[in-house]
Amino acid sequence: MLAFAPPEAWDPHQAGNLSANAAASPLYNQVVEYDPIRPDQIIGDLAGSWDLEDAGTTYIFHIIEGIKWQDGEALDADDVAFSINRMIEEGANRPRTGLLRASLERAEVVDSTTVKVTLKNPSASFIRFLAVDFMKVVPKHLIDAGTDINLWDNIVGSGPFMKSEQRPGDRFTHERNPDYFKDGLPYWDAMTAFNITDPGTAAAAFLGGRLDMAYTGTSIQIDDANKIVEDAGDKFEIFFTDQTLGLHMFANVEKEPWDDLRVINALRLATDQDEMQKTFGDAFTYGAPFPTGSWYGRTPEELAELPGYGGIPGSTRTKEEDIADAKALLAQAGYDPPSTLGKRTLLATSVTIESDRTQLWVAQMRRNLGVEIEINTVDVPTAIGGFTSGSYDLAAWGYAYNIPDPDDWVNAIYGPGTRNYTRWQDERFLELFDQQTKEQDRVRRAAILREMEDILVGVNGQDPYITTNWSGGHQIVGKHIRTEAGGYVAKPSGQIVNKNEHMWFAEQ
Repeated sequence: MLAFAPPEAWDPHQAGNLSANAAASPLYNQVVEYDPIRPDQIIGDLAGSWDLEDAGTTYIFHIIEGIKWQDGEALDADDVAFSINRMIEEGANRPRTGLLRASLERAEVVDSTTVKVTLKNPSASFIRFLAVDFMKVVPKHLIDAGTDINLWDNIVGSGPFMKSEQRPGDRFTHERNPDYFKDGLPYWDAMTAFNITDPGTAAAAFLGGRLDMAYTGTSIQIDDANKIVEDAGDKFEIFFTDQTLGLHMFANVEKEPWDDLRVINALRLATDQDEMQKTFGDAFTYGAPFPTGSWYGRTPEELAELPGYGGIPGSTRTKEEDIADAKALLAQAGYDPPSTLGKRTLLATSVTIESDRTQLWVAQMRRNLGVEIEINTVDVPTAIGGFTSGSYDLAAWGYAYNIPDPDDWVNAIYGPGTRNYTRWQDERFLELFDQQTKEQDRVRRAAILREMEDILVGVNGQDPYITTNWSGGHQIVGKHIRTEAGGYVAKPSGQIVNKNEHMWFAEQ
């Protein structure tokens, strides 16, 4: 398999990126999961069944008996309740599992096979979050003993695969768990993921028969992927995820000059959205605070009416008008361009399109505002460390949401979620976020979310992010990979169906 980066964490509750999800997911199980053959449906994993009680605020999960950890210890309700509570542990680094904090109150053991989960309020998103691959059940007996499960040598899962060997930063191999509780699974004897960042080298590996498939999000962009499929004859095909990835530039608003949001807003106004979209092609669309064209985000036609989108089709504004507004904002903030902002440093990675995207944006800032930005390119784990600690000036990164619900993207990026690397908080915005989480009527909920987006957009917008693109992901998959559906089944998000227990090879 082709991966885009080494995992930044092996502890699934500390993991935040697809590289870590794809690496750790085959080693563990969840309470529930998305059906790999019908990924719009949720099925049991460790839970054989569950009941919903108390007007939607209580879930009762019935855990399958006889499951064991890979060290031979029994996996039971204690592990499940412990893990669910650990997912929302206050003060702990929970980049993805922390999304449950908005709805989850606590988990309790009823007996050895029963877990009661209490929600703060009825939530349509809770069970969908719980089915995401980051929400793993981890071994309570090891963590209670002080074992750091974030270390490779200490990994003990229950999943279809067991750790075998790794060369940090280069590759890792998982082997089949012979005692897996699902009869006959997994089919593969082993799986190896290679971290290849150079597109040419990755393409050669596919064409040379060294790779069978790619994870969602790799160094191979869509044009290169199409070329591989063409050159390989009839051996591979491409599958697409939904448009779940928002790519942005951001700054730590606790530091000067970014503590004055007019400065960030000026850079956003000067960002040429039309040039961004044309550069990266039809697989990408315009950047916006909320997913462009989603049920709660603005359409491209609505964006065309806003400052910052001058020059895109349908806009009555020119990019020059946006740039003039940007310069006026900088002047109001006491930074008359170009010299007074000084030379800035942008922390970035080289994965996927990040190198090209950051270089284009830096060129736009130089051309449109005279701002000089130096790019500091590092590997993904180093970048994540910088984002998390706040030891950066400007940064380039993104977030691919797990489920198409604002409780994911909005929570993670702007709300109490732990992917808000900017440290931005707005009292009114968070008040509205809490309202929309509790609102069950979708029309009223959308109205609240529009008011939230209004806080972020416009010349006086408060958005701490400069979202440059929205896109989906794609995977190259060999046609010799089979499932119960026949061939490979596309999934809506890269954050689900990564255990790989359901796939086998066609007879050659």
